[in-house]
Amino acid sequence: MTQQQSAMRRSGWILIVTGALFALTGLPLLHPIAQIFLQIAYWPMQDVPSGLAVPVPLLVAITGGLTVGLGGMLWALGTYVAPLSPDAATKVTWVATWSWFCTDSTASILVGAPLNAVLNLTFLALMLLSCRRRVTTGTISQSDFNAAPEARAGSKGK
Repeated sequence: MTQQQSAMRRSGWILIVTGALFALTGLPLLHPIAQIFLQIAYWPMQDVPSGLAVPVPLLVAITGGLTVGLGGMLWALGTYVAPLSPDAATKVTWVATWSWFCTDSTASILVGAPLNAVLNLTFLALMLLSCRRRVTTGTISQSDFNAAPEARAGSKGK
């Protein structure tokens, strides 16, 4: 494994753990963790009360930034990776999309906002369908035909 691959994987895990912890701070039991983060994030501009109602603009800003980042990643995958390896672009998109969807939707349900999980289905579909392979009309090449002989054998018995 190269140094770049190690660094990217390590960064990915840091983001995953941080995101999961941040998502869970919506639960009342973990509000003190969110409070610490918000005190740091708002310092020195204003004091953050013990409730989580006031910092909503910051949370919306963070959510927006993460959404833009996810979109930027999807764009970059489509622009730079998919032309070289459609399978790699698809795998990365699926891992990122399902990680986001499961965490965001579960946390939304846990904090009493189940409709957000339903709304998340639109982004889920957008991201997963964007990496779907397009079926083209025309003839099948010999190499495509030879690539899956077991599929042909299985279809003969039906």
